[in-house]
Amino acid sequence: MIATPIVLLLLVPVAQSVQLVNAQNSTESNAGGGTAAKTNITTTGNKTVIMIPAAPAKSSSAAAPSYNRTGFTNLNVLTINGKNFPIKYSINGGKLVGILADKDRASLVLVLNPSGNGGNFTTELPRNVIDSKGASNADTKFLIKIDGKGVDYKELANNVNARILAIDFSKDNRFIEIIGTQMTS
Repeated sequence: MIATPIVLLLLVPVAQSVQLVNAQNSTESNAGGGTAAKTNITTTGNKTVIMIPAAPAKSSSAAAPSYNRTGFTNLNVLTINGKNFPIKYSINGGKLVGILADKDRASLVLVLNPSGNGGNFTTELPRNVIDSKGASNADTKFLIKIDGKGVDYKELANNVNARILAIDFSKDNRFIEIIGTQMTS
């Protein structure tokens, strides 16, 4: 069987009032021990092309790593300005295609391939990558948008290093945007 990459073509209208996503590359691995090749993201004019390599064959002999005590099953390595940041997550009812960082908007854009019934995405967001703070450096809610519309989410836990969010999505949703107030530079 020949593995062929998946290509997504996103048409983004360009206008002065629209901020373009400052796309960054990411690499994924899963609890099965496999690591996917880098997702190649290219922005030219009003087009953003996301090239996703085909998944390699899974090895049944590899021991599954534990990404932490909270049960995350996947890891996406987000690269921002040449620095790698691990983003732990679990997804039920779909697949995470990739994560894009938009530093200008202090946001992460998650590209999804949902299953027929929709599902749930849970992630551990390191505070050194993205956070949402208000007066006196107190935590504030992230703004979560799915396909451009604001939605509710649950903050399951937080500590000095990270915040854990759970976001439900439907079978028709493709993009989740997590907007904070600060992002790594």
